[in-house]
Amino acid sequence: MNNRPTDEILMAYAAGTLKQGPALVVAAHLSLCPESRLRVRQFETIGGMVLEDIPPAGMSADMLEKTLARLDDQPVAPAIAAGRWLADMPEGMVLPSPLEHYDIGKWRFLAPGVQWSSIGKGGPARTRPMLLRSKPGMVLPEHTHAGTEYTLVLKGSLHDAMGDYQVGDLIIADASLEHEPTAGPDEDCICLAVVDGRLLMKSLVGRIVQPLLGF
Repeated sequence: MNNRPTDEILMAYAAGTLKQGPALVVAAHLSLCPESRLRVRQFETIGGMVLEDIPPAGMSADMLEKTLARLDDQPVAPAIAAGRWLADMPEGMVLPSPLEHYDIGKWRFLAPGVQWSSIGKGGPARTRPMLLRSKPGMVLPEHTHAGTEYTLVLKGSLHDAMGDYQVGDLIIADASLEHEPTAGPDEDCICLAVVDGRLLMKSLVGRIVQPLLGF
């Protein structure tokens, strides 16, 4: 594993300020990477120390009673149920635990030899995390980004002009990178990805089919 999130991203995750989609990808990476988990725990510890140094704020005498009354008025949240996994996975493959409560849709066509599956419900498809599955040696459509793309390798390997990526590697690409990722030659490549923004397809075919795919 050679590609990990920057300290800036891990600090944002620890502080809870990372958007939901990127946060899910980072959480899945953390489930695979002890080094990144340690960094997050360090940032959480630093955050706790900062909170301890903040002077306490004054409170009214009846603040506790008002808070308890507001809690009593809140509906009880339902227990989190396991999600439905409609996309078939290679035998023996286990998805990272942060995904277990999300619905995972069926595989859908993206390009020859490349499929995608939506994760979760609600909102436009382009803002939701997705799984990407590529046959060995297949090239994903060439693209750049209007925002930031987070891609985590879950199975197989991936290659682009910046290097080679193995299981657990997190690739973060922005508008400065125009790439054409290629799956490794030995097995299917499955990635978890989300784009905080929009993909910008470079080929004519990619631009034609993109509106039909929803991202």
